[in-house]
Amino acid sequence: MLKPKMIDCDVVVVGTGAAGMMAALTAAEAGAQVYCISKLPYRAPSCTTRAYGDITWCDRATRDELFRQVVETGGFLGNQDLVDRFVHSVPRALAKLRVLGAQFDEPKPAAEGMPGTVRWSYRGTDSGQDLLDRIHAGARGHRITFMYGLAAVEVLVNRGAVCGLSTIGLKAREPVIFRAPWVVLATGGGAGIFARTDNPAGTTGDGIAMAWDAGADLIDLELISFGYPQARIADVLARGEELREELLGLGYAHYFLGGVRVDTRAESGPLSGLYAAGEVAGGLFGAARLGGSALADCLISGRQAGDWAGYDLGRLERTELPENLVAAAADRVETILRGNDWPGPLHERIREICWRGLGPVKTEASITRALEELDEIAPEIAFCGGAEREAIRLAVEVRQMHTVAELVARASLERRETRGCYWRADCPEPDDETQLRSIVVRKARSGCEISSQPLVWSRLTQPTEPRIGAGCFGYLQRQGEDQPRPS
Repeated sequence: MLKPKMIDCDVVVVGTGAAGMMAALTAAEAGAQVYCISKLPYRAPSCTTRAYGDITWCDRATRDELFRQVVETGGFLGNQDLVDRFVHSVPRALAKLRVLGAQFDEPKPAAEGMPGTVRWSYRGTDSGQDLLDRIHAGARGHRITFMYGLAAVEVLVNRGAVCGLSTIGLKAREPVIFRAPWVVLATGGGAGIFARTDNPAGTTGDGIAMAWDAGADLIDLELISFGYPQARIADVLARGEELREELLGLGYAHYFLGGVRVDTRAESGPLSGLYAAGEVAGGLFGAARLGGSALADCLISGRQAGDWAGYDLGRLERTELPENLVAAAADRVETILRGNDWPGPLHERIREICWRGLGPVKTEASITRALEELDEIAPEIAFCGGAEREAIRLAVEVRQMHTVAELVARASLERRETRGCYWRADCPEPDDETQLRSIVVRKARSGCEISSQPLVWSRLTQPTEPRIGAGCFGYLQRQGEDQPRPS
């Protein structure tokens, strides 16, 4: 068995986008020794670097209106406690960026007296990288180590609490295990499990799969935003059980609205010490989100996760990382390194299965077929791997993509309606009577345990007619004005 390289620290952050960088900086500012890691090289494209700089904005006077906008846009499926945290934290997140040196244009309200968006003053595709560079610069002088080319494999848990993280060093081709009581997952979403996506390479649901394997709850994984021609959505919903190939050639997967279930501390239950920030976390937006809200969420939830991990630093007892857990984790890494089958074909096969069965054109029949096809290829996954960097990364991704794809499918079977960005051609209408619920999946001895959970409605309790559409939604009209009909 390969002897793993061991690293001791307080907090490991998985992901170097906006959420991960902000979590690492905030935890380090609280005195933690932090490692922030990524499987990709420094300055590799990410969802943050693809951003053009619009961030959801509000002030004290427009906070309640932003709350309504987020809740109604999400079809009332969002956790209103998380929404409340979000709208109260927007000004603080923007203030932190200003401290780091970001300059903003004047806010753009959606209408007079309403919230809207604000853009930092760096136009085009360099905006997101500029943000990351400024956070990175702010980390100087703190105990933060950035490591690139480390593929995270699993969160290590002992007695219901986090005790470490297992990774593979892609360059050295060796297991690297962090002994740490707090792990922040900031890996982004899973749009890369689909054959058609506008996300960069590597957005393969890694954190979702690791949280699941560790025993965390996942919420509303079926809720995924697809970019799609608005004029063709009616065609999707009118087809019933009939598969129309021309509709499969349209659109792309954009954003995971569901993910790891978290509380207002960004901590994931029922595990102690596991946090999730950014797109990997679910429960905030519901079935759709406003344009500009994803970047705001990354900054807010990243800071929240870092705050609480830092707060817990001197308050909670560290959980031991037993040698048998280290040995088992190293053995699983060695299985990947000694794999004989190139993982590329399985990687692409999973993406095709997901697009045809779980993409914007789906029914119970297509979802069931996707589950059957995923089950057929499962035995092959154990043998894929290799000694080359690309083979190792793809082999880790194949395992995680397969897990996420199956969980998305099982959650999709449970939601029998159309709402927001979630469309079922065999259930083309919203169903407030039976479908206003959260769908939670958790790992169990029997496999996947699925439950329906009541929604958290702390302020707004009278659902409005849900919007149905693609991509990121624009703001609604001001409350009290005539509301536009869903398209």
